[in-house]
Amino acid sequence: MKEAQLKADDCSPLIEAEKRGQVDLVSYGRGQYPGKRLRKGQLRGLRTIGYWDAVGVQTWGLPMHRNEGIEICYLLSGETAFATDSEQCVLRPGDITITRPWQRHCLGDPAIRACKLFWFILDVESGDGRAAWEFPSWIGPDAESRRALLGVFRKNQRCHVRDERQGLRGFMEKACSRLGEEGTLSIARVAYTINFLLLEVAERLSGGILEESSDPQGFDRTIREFFRGLESSVDKAAEQWSVADIAHACRVGVTYLTASCREIFNTTPSEQLNKIRLFHAARLLKDNAEKSVTEVAMLTGFSTSQYFATKFRKQFGLTPQSYRKTG
Repeated sequence: MKEAQLKADDCSPLIEAEKRGQVDLVSYGRGQYPGKRLRKGQLRGLRTIGYWDAVGVQTWGLPMHRNEGIEICYLLSGETAFATDSEQCVLRPGDITITRPWQRHCLGDPAIRACKLFWFILDVESGDGRAAWEFPSWIGPDAESRRALLGVFRKNQRCHVRDERQGLRGFMEKACSRLGEEGTLSIARVAYTINFLLLEVAERLSGGILEESSDPQGFDRTIREFFRGLESSVDKAAEQWSVADIAHACRVGVTYLTASCREIFNTTPSEQLNKIRLFHAARLLKDNAEKSVTEVAMLTGFSTSQYFATKFRKQFGLTPQSYRKTG
C-alpha cells in the first residue's frame, strides 16, 4: 500500500476511555486528533500534542495503527507495552518511543496499563509529492539545522531509546503541567517543548546510549509480579493486605514499595490494590447475577458494601446495581 493511501489512526479508543473516566486527557489537536483545536497557521505540521494520565487497571489499548508524522512519546510514570512490526517491549519511566511516518505500532498488550504518557505527532512530509521529509520552519533556528535533525531520524531507525537517570523528567513534568494553560505564550511553549524534545531524542539516537539496569536487585520486578498475581486471582486480591504486608511479601520496605508503585502503577499500593479488586468485582457483578452487591463486595476484599459502592462509582461512573444492568 502506498503511503498516500494509508489512513491515520483516529484515536477513538483513547477518546472513549476519556469519556468513561478511565484517563485524564490534556491535548491540542487538529483533524481527527482530540483536544483543544489548533487554528490554521498555528504550528504548521503539528497534528497533536498532549498527555494522558491513566490510573488503575485499564480496559482499552491502541492496536496496530499508523500516524502521518513522526511520533515521539515519553513515559513519565507507570508502565505499558509498546510494539512495532519488528520489536516489542514494556515501557517504563524514562522510556522514549520514536515512530516514523506511516510506521505500524501499538500501545497495550492489548490494554494500556496504568501510566502517564506524553506524546506529539509532527508531520514531516513535504506535501508536494516528493519523497523527502522536511520539518516546518518553526523547528530549529535555520534550514541547515532542520536538515541535520531530520538526517538523524532517517539514518537511525531505532524506535526506542532511554532517558538514562531520567534527566528529562523534570522538564517533561513541567511541560505537561502547563500544556492546558491559556495565555498569549501557550503556543510558544508548545513549540519550545517540541524543539527541545526533538533535539534531546536526536542526540540519544546519534549517541548510541547504552541502556543500564535501573533495578539491579530485581525488587521492582518482584513488585510488578506480586500485583499481577492479584490481577489473576480474585481470592488472592481479596485477602486483607496492609501496605506493610505487601512490602513484606515483596521483600522491600514500605517507603520503597510506595515509591516503586508510584513509578510502576502511577498510584499508591493501597489504591492499586483497590483498582484490582474493583475490576474483579465488575466481572463478578456481570457473571454472577445471583450474588448480591454485598456478597460481591465481601468476595473481592472490601470491608463494607458502602465503601465498596463509593469506590465503584468513582471508578466506573455507575453504582454497582446500575453497572450490573448495562450490556
